[in-house]
Amino acid sequence: MYRRLLSGVDRVLSITLIVLVGVMLFPVTLQIITRYTPFLPPQLWTEEVARFCLIWAIMIGAAIGVREKAHFDIDLLPEPKTPLSRAVSLLIVDVSVLLFACLFLWAGWEAFSEGRNEISEMTEMSMGWFYVVFPLSAACWVAYQVGHIHDSLSLLKTK
Repeated sequence: MYRRLLSGVDRVLSITLIVLVGVMLFPVTLQIITRYTPFLPPQLWTEEVARFCLIWAIMIGAAIGVREKAHFDIDLLPEPKTPLSRAVSLLIVDVSVLLFACLFLWAGWEAFSEGRNEISEMTEMSMGWFYVVFPLSAACWVAYQVGHIHDSLSLLKTK
């Protein structure tokens, strides 16, 4: 059930990322065209929309990176020699990422709570639409890490 739910989240994240990149192409292209075409006035809103789409794409891409375990890690621990020590090492990394994800979830929620009362200068949208991506992305990190920790614990049980 949990894996099926995460599979649905995977699809939503992937589709959202594709849509965001597609949407981001329009204002960036419009910026370029109006910059070099003298009879078209520059559009000020395009920079803000492109920036919002880029930040959303980065945060959703970060969640996908956590899902794929594509985040970088630093070799602080010695290289594990046995399968048991490898499993323990994976568990330490997974728990560390989970702790960071929980911290980011808290900080993201704080940023969203404070920013939702602000209004964007150019688009005049509530900044809550911009800031909500931080806790949403962090919640996905937590959900994916819980699955990774479950896998690591299963690996430990078999060793």
